[in-house]
Amino acid sequence: MFVDGINYLLSLSFPAFFAMFWHFFLLELPRFVIAGIAVCVATMVRRRSVVPGLPLVRPRISVLLPGHNEAENLPRAIMSMREQTIPPDQIVVVDDGSTDDSVAVATAMQKDGLIDVVRSTQVRGGKSAAANLGLAECSGDIVIIADADTTYDCDAFEKLIAAFNDPKIGAVAGNLGVRNPDISLATRWQAIQYQISIGLGRQVSDMLGVLFIVSGAFGAFRRQALEQVGGWSVGPGEDAELTNKIRRAGWQVQFAPEAWCLTDVPETFAQLARQRLRWDRSLVRMRWRRFRVFLDPTDAQFRLSNALGTIDILFFQALLSLSFVIYLIWLFDVYGSFGWIIAVVNLLAYSLFGIAGFAMARIAAPNARVAGLWPYVLGYGVFNSLFLRFVRLVACFDELIFRRSFDDNYVPRRVRHAARRSRVDN
Repeated sequence: MFVDGINYLLSLSFPAFFAMFWHFFLLELPRFVIAGIAVCVATMVRRRSVVPGLPLVRPRISVLLPGHNEAENLPRAIMSMREQTIPPDQIVVVDDGSTDDSVAVATAMQKDGLIDVVRSTQVRGGKSAAANLGLAECSGDIVIIADADTTYDCDAFEKLIAAFNDPKIGAVAGNLGVRNPDISLATRWQAIQYQISIGLGRQVSDMLGVLFIVSGAFGAFRRQALEQVGGWSVGPGEDAELTNKIRRAGWQVQFAPEAWCLTDVPETFAQLARQRLRWDRSLVRMRWRRFRVFLDPTDAQFRLSNALGTIDILFFQALLSLSFVIYLIWLFDVYGSFGWIIAVVNLLAYSLFGIAGFAMARIAAPNARVAGLWPYVLGYGVFNSLFLRFVRLVACFDELIFRRSFDDNYVPRRVRHAARRSRVDN
């Protein structure tokens, strides 16, 4: 039956074939083509309008590292910072009410001259509270936000701050890779996704002027921009919200593809699903509830790039997941059991596009660490098109109906309730 089905598909005229696979041709292919064009441009002109090297006047650099129960990870992260070709002028560590030895470890490293400032919230207040407490201690013109479970290439800070040659730049996003890809199939597929969605995807967004996320694991901010927008708001999703506020304030945001840091990712699919449910709920919360003003042309701060970026995120990350489910329902309703063959062909197409996307990502943001993942790339297309889309769809409905992000334990309950009473997150 399968062979007969393939022969039938091959016998179709192009209009009939197009009508059968409309979702792929109309909604999936255009973005892939845009990414391909962007890779070609990025290969010929590695960075647009950025003077290579350090700013003419080297800015003072502060690293801000908020964390909760990071005693085990902290020494490795600090040593990675101290080994930079452009070491930071100041490292500020803020403990967010940890129950382990984080404060003791940080204090010992401070005595050794490896950390400059150690502060603690005493009780857990969430990452945003810790980051804002630390920001008050930062003396640098540029503030690099970091996580304790990340490490950095030795020239990562140098590559990251180069963009601040341009006085219009308010924030720069670093590149993220997976440090633990060999643990499981889940970590391998995440390593591939990070290479494609961050190494390639954010480079495309940057080139189009619609970059809306500077990761809290590795990003740099002009302190003036941080102070102008009031720092970090209550999470989850505080990284995206801060980036949105900076863009709305008129600053530009850029991506530094050669500034690499490595982070640990969830090792099982269950852990991954829980992480992505939190991330994707924040997508709805940030884009629709908090920043739908980006779509209002009557707003005094309206910018076309902000509107287009918001539409891009809502469509390709949220609505595309829903449209794929609608397409599958339509497929089996119209074609019955033959729909299984069409679905398999769709998955094969996604797998091939996954291979092509990974190849483009390797060109756009070379990373030797993922070279051994080629055998897993074929299955990545299925993982991305089915597993991650299903999780995203569940998260979107969960947030729209139940506002589940407001009950996320990522932020302590008392902080969430205080934020809701003050309407900070509504």
